Amino acid sequence: MVIEFPEKWLPEICSFKRKLQTLEGVKIYMEPQQIRYPGFFLDMLQRKVMVEEKEVLLTAREFDVLAVMARHPGRVYTYAQICRMIYGETDVGEEMYSSAYCLISSLRKKLEKDPRHPRYLHTVYGVGYRFEDVLEK
Repeated sequence: MVIEFPEKWLPEICSFKRKLQTLEGVKIYMEPQQIRYPGFFLDMLQRKVMVEEKEVLLTAREFDVLAVMARHPGRVYTYAQICRMIYGETDVGEEMYSSAYCLISSLRKKLEKDPRHPRYLHTVYGVGYRFEDVLEK
């Protein structure tokens, strides 16, 4: 299970982590602040995305969804999960799925050289999307 906290809590969390790690056998996992794949760089603190060494400007929602997906490459996110990331609602109906389609489409236009043949955001037909970290075949 992954729990995300607001960035402003980071100093307190790090302090708590250090205190816990003094206990023998306790391991704490924290999400990376930067994600790097060949040709792709994402910085959580600066909210910056670089593709092939060029900065890509994203909306806040686009960045947030991309950051979650890039943290867990290969994991499939359903349309409903993406809608919950966008709106924060727990009860998401199928009529809202067009929001997920539009957001992923917009991300593809900004990230991909050829959005019809994506390298990063792959469709899992009938289910949702996944971020792919294997960029070259």
